[in-house]
Amino acid sequence: MKNTFFSIFKIYKGLLLIVIISLILLYTDRYNRNKKENILTLDQGTFKPSHKLKFCLIQYNDAPISEECRDGIVKGLAESGLKEGTDYNLNIINAQGDLATLNNIIDEAQSSHYDLIFSTSTPTLQTIVKKIKDTPVVFSLVADPVVAGAGTSFTNHQSNITGISTLGDYEGMAKLLKEIMPGAKTIGTLYTPGEANSVKNKEVMEMYAKKAGLDLVTVPVNSSAETMDAALMLCTKKIDAVCQIIDNLTSASFSSIQKASASTSIPLFGLVGDQAEKGAIAAVSRDYIQSGMDAVRLAMRILKGEKPAAIPFEYVSKTNLIINRKAAAFYKIKIPDKVIKKADKVIK
Repeated sequence: MKNTFFSIFKIYKGLLLIVIISLILLYTDRYNRNKKENILTLDQGTFKPSHKLKFCLIQYNDAPISEECRDGIVKGLAESGLKEGTDYNLNIINAQGDLATLNNIIDEAQSSHYDLIFSTSTPTLQTIVKKIKDTPVVFSLVADPVVAGAGTSFTNHQSNITGISTLGDYEGMAKLLKEIMPGAKTIGTLYTPGEANSVKNKEVMEMYAKKAGLDLVTVPVNSSAETMDAALMLCTKKIDAVCQIIDNLTSASFSSIQKASASTSIPLFGLVGDQAEKGAIAAVSRDYIQSGMDAVRLAMRILKGEKPAAIPFEYVSKTNLIINRKAAAFYKIKIPDKVIKKADKVIK
């Protein structure tokens, strides 16, 4: 009996020793991983980095949607619990629409050892995919990241990249057009052949227009200087309305499209919020400020230890309907009350 007792005691003593050693090893490994990967550590309920983080935001141009997305990233970081200047620095760089400059910016970013890079626009992501393989990248303001080359699907993508797709709500726009102009048969848009996102947006608009019983007429445009002439040409093609898709070039030169529509009395619709402010009857707009904030949410997951490869691409989490009653009156279009009631904003 006595020998049995001591045998059991030795077994339990050995097991206890194994448990203690395992706990010590786990704690040590956790500390080493946190130190090696510079992930954020929990401190009195908030996350604090082990060093001042270096962030970079690379933008292709100054289009309104790019500026809104930038504002969303800045706002998201400000609300993340991290303090600018103490916990992180954010370097914002803009290529001003020049691809050679964009390449140089991304080359420099690759060698600058940033903890994380934010990017906006498809041209920026396309260039990053080719040049940056190790630094975590979170994109936004990209219609289709798969078309941009970032992966084969939203879940199978380049291991250091994740982000937010802002593909326009073309289904919602097609339905809205039929609500406001039930007799419409043909709509038109400009698109930019040199922008992969523009071609993608055109194809998706065409698909949903067809489902709504609408034909889509398109006119290509390659520079802002061509926009006015291209828009005037579009308005001569017996269309019932202009419904401008989203891309960098036409977003930056939308005023030319508005002038062409106004001068020919062809009703104008858009898919960017500020286009309603600038004279479109209505805009079914992804919330680009929200897209920037959504990007920061994914970035925080990376900083807390998740791998970008394990974070699927997402669609922006918010869409807005904006109505411009003054523009509707100018084009002699009556907005149904049911459309007004569901609008997020009505410009009177």
